[in-house]
Amino acid sequence: MARNLCAQCHYPSSHCVCKYVIAVENTITVWILRHPHELSQAKSTTPLLQLALKRMNVCTGENPEDFLAVQSILDQGVAVVYPSEQANAIEQLSEQRGAIKHIILLDGTWSKVHRLWQLNPWLHALPSLTFAQPPASEYRIRKANRDDSLSTLEAANYCLAQLEGLSTQPLKQLLAGFVQEQLKNMPAHVRQRYSS
Repeated sequence: MARNLCAQCHYPSSHCVCKYVIAVENTITVWILRHPHELSQAKSTTPLLQLALKRMNVCTGENPEDFLAVQSILDQGVAVVYPSEQANAIEQLSEQRGAIKHIILLDGTWSKVHRLWQLNPWLHALPSLTFAQPPASEYRIRKANRDDSLSTLEAANYCLAQLEGLSTQPLKQLLAGFVQEQLKNMPAHVRQRYSS
């Protein structure tokens, strides 16, 4: 039987996050290159970004032909967030900061993100950014392979704070609300796994 979905946030009515959404007036456009596997992940944070960010685009796929939309704007101040050998720490950008008009984030598990990077050599020609001092993740309901992992929402939030000086609170509040709604609707024995 199909669950009733909220007409605004498109989550099941029992998990509605509308009351946590605060619109974020970002000037830098966020592009999410989403691995197809993420479409089936109920805990993906990309849909939350779509609810909150003013300037945002999502492209789903694996191969270069899946990402033609973002490839059409590569001459407009684009940087990709990926820890390549040539990556610059986002915290240490100064004069280049204003030149960035678009940021690309790769959405998926680490293995899927690495695959996206390998299958799309056009990304390698872009300036790449990494996080020297990332905040601790508050996204405790999805397993990460690395201690310094951030959800896609947290990575976007950190980028916009560093590049635009935007407050991190609206997206933090949205993530916290999403986690709360997920936990509230989990069976007690499952919820216990995330109690620490």
